[in-house]
Amino acid sequence: MDQSTVALKAEVKEYQISKIDSSVILFILLVSKRDGQQWTLEKRYSEFDDLNNNLKKVFTNLPPLPGKTLFKLKEHVDIEKRRVGLDYYIKELLKRPDVFNSESMKQFLQLEKHAQEQVVNPPKMLGEITGFIHGLRDFYIERSQNVIFVLSSDMNVASRFDAYLTNMKMPWEKEAPPTLLAVGCLECWVKTNDENEFKYERMWNKTYPSQAICLYWDAVTSTLVIGLDEGKLNLLKVPQENQFIRYDEQADIKAHQGRVMGVFYDSINSHIHSVSEDKKYKVLDFQRQITVAEIQPSQHGLTGLAADKDNRRIFVSDRGGYVHVFEITSATMGPSLAVSVASQTLSPIRGIFFDPVKNYLFTAGFDQGEIGIFEVGKSGREKFTKQTASLKGKLQMREIVWSPSRGECLVGNKDGTVTVWSGKKAAPIFVIKAHNTDITKLQWYEDRHMLVTSGKEKSLKFWQLPKEWRDKKIEQQEEQEYEQMKKQENIKISIESTKKKEFDSDEDDLKGWHKM
Repeated sequence: MDQSTVALKAEVKEYQISKIDSSVILFILLVSKRDGQQWTLEKRYSEFDDLNNNLKKVFTNLPPLPGKTLFKLKEHVDIEKRRVGLDYYIKELLKRPDVFNSESMKQFLQLEKHAQEQVVNPPKMLGEITGFIHGLRDFYIERSQNVIFVLSSDMNVASRFDAYLTNMKMPWEKEAPPTLLAVGCLECWVKTNDENEFKYERMWNKTYPSQAICLYWDAVTSTLVIGLDEGKLNLLKVPQENQFIRYDEQADIKAHQGRVMGVFYDSINSHIHSVSEDKKYKVLDFQRQITVAEIQPSQHGLTGLAADKDNRRIFVSDRGGYVHVFEITSATMGPSLAVSVASQTLSPIRGIFFDPVKNYLFTAGFDQGEIGIFEVGKSGREKFTKQTASLKGKLQMREIVWSPSRGECLVGNKDGTVTVWSGKKAAPIFVIKAHNTDITKLQWYEDRHMLVTSGKEKSLKFWQLPKEWRDKKIEQQEEQEYEQMKKQENIKISIESTKKKEFDSDEDDLKGWHKM
């Protein structure tokens, strides 16, 4: 982003020796608004260092801060070199809207005192649920029924291996032993009669001998499908008429040879759709105990599944950076592959989300940090699906959701942060430090502008995003000013280009005079 596009400009103009303490060097920071208003701040190097340390807790790819020295700087050339470095540092920070909108920058630049109109309305944490058995892997909240289904798993590798040996069926045993050490767990939480909207209590839990990875809840049939680390699918009925106080086991199927990464229950055909790291996409008819379809769309492990129930479509992502679009055309023949589309970076895709309103598919690339936006072909024209945009986000993104009304992407990252991206500006505009561990799931409520997050830590959090980040009139005015400024720049460039062409033309004429 060009320096001219930012709301404020800042410059470390000079340095001074403190009048109070001659051993202290103060760097004079001049901050300017577009309307010409300015204010000056005196900052020690340590204050820049504190700012940098605070920003590093939330942001990546920050500009370099001039390094510390063993002894205090005394020579003019050394201090001037530091001033130049700090000047570059602060100017680069202001080019990033997400950093500019952070609490750390607000305090450092004293925005509330000098530029209140530039301060954004930050998200607020509305509530938090804790006390889960293990770290969270997946969840689904059914708001209309005040119930939450949560998958929690033991994240410790050593304890998982110990549980595997303890729970393992020996050759001489006719049946598998009961789960002695639980590695995965399904928990059902129901809202209490408390006035607190976010007060839930555990109703029951079901343990598993391997990690519980993903779930899908079908409210119409009260069906819950669980995908497990050992390749199994567990199907339960949780009757709503009984206030979710019990569950009935329907099926326990060894469907895959690797970790199940995504599941979907097709209630029309009573089919379970699942994808796995074993590269297989399977469709099972659990009532007839048969495999309807077994598809290997690529040579890569499959990483996620999203469903478009209304238009009978399935979207599958893989480790090679591909999105595979399937049509569910027949109950007996299974899904048919319409098209496979490669993402621009071919980075392993970890998160996948489909928006039926805009007919867009969003993906989160883990290794390269690519946010992929795909325009899905209309029903019957899925083969025309194509990637329309690619944004560079944080490395190791895990989850992604989209708000059609706000035009914003919300991306969950491995470092526990959630980055809010503006679709219009194609830039990150805010970062929420939601958890201390990997973000494992996001659920977005369009009607309330509310985001629910989970991490590998044992907590579920509810966040209220502001309906407007800043005053709309001020933003519109700034946009108009920016457009006018860019128009004037383009006119200037055009005039200079025309002059250059005329000059070049005259030169050519003069160079050829002797040939006339």
